[in-house]
Amino acid sequence: MIWLPIVGNYADIDAYASILAYADLLSQRGKAAQTYIPMAPNYSVPKELRLPSQENATFDFQPDDEAIILDVSIPEAINRLVPDNQILEIIDHHPGYEAYWQERIGNKAIIEKIGAVATSIFEWWGECWDYDKMSPQIARLLLGAILDNTLNFTANTTTERDRLAAKKLAEIANTTLADYATWYFSAVSNAIISDLPQALLNDCKPLKSPLDSTNTLGFGQLTLWAAKDIIKQQEQIQKIMNANYTDWIVSIICISEQKNYILTSSSSLDSYFTKLLDLKKQNQWLISNHLYLRKEIIGKVLVASSQDTL
Repeated sequence: MIWLPIVGNYADIDAYASILAYADLLSQRGKAAQTYIPMAPNYSVPKELRLPSQENATFDFQPDDEAIILDVSIPEAINRLVPDNQILEIIDHHPGYEAYWQERIGNKAIIEKIGAVATSIFEWWGECWDYDKMSPQIARLLLGAILDNTLNFTANTTTERDRLAAKKLAEIANTTLADYATWYFSAVSNAIISDLPQALLNDCKPLKSPLDSTNTLGFGQLTLWAAKDIIKQQEQIQKIMNANYTDWIVSIICISEQKNYILTSSSSLDSYFTKLLDLKKQNQWLISNHLYLRKEIIGKVLVASSQDTL
């Protein structure tokens, strides 16, 4: 059996879409494949896109099984589920562990600079199968993942591969990029606003603090078309994060304004991220002059830490 598990404490649309699409591809090609999605996906997967019948909540991993790991490459998280010798592939786009996995599993690790893992899965589908056999439901999921992870093609990590994949996926899904983006980001915003605590905590990653590696930093991210209603809820955001983390940062990505609105738990973290990202202060918020995805910020933190420049 080939398992495609969610790794970590939440499922966002890139992981969710990529897992379901890859499992569907393998099944169509006669391979025994099973997903492992033990929790409901977060706000980035609108309820209209979910495919509950393909969400398997049981993980019965046997010694002769293999696993394909998508949209994550953190060793500790992966090794809690599967040993290295049972990893068939790792496909990711987050920086930091390329050398680690290259040493252990060689070319089975495909960690590249691309907007969305969904783009890689879309390309692989075409290389080894037939796009005519991709369902509109799977196409809509993959398209949502690309739009989300490229911030509607405005993120610095966007590649021409992402754009080409999205264009083809829109055709398979019987829609246009403009119409689908309008629907998708509206649905996501509505989900966030309807339950801010759940949306925030379900898109929060624990990291080593850049100020003290013995401490954990909770890094929350919310992506919206317009952020004006959310940034008014500063006190609620602080209350949510303080109840779950001692040190934290929250990044509100506002696509329409091409800005990040950032809150942190302390003046020392304020100073660190202001210098790292060239932020400006406005009331209690730190504001960027262009968009940053969380993985971009984490990449900058890793570089700064290696150079000890902050």
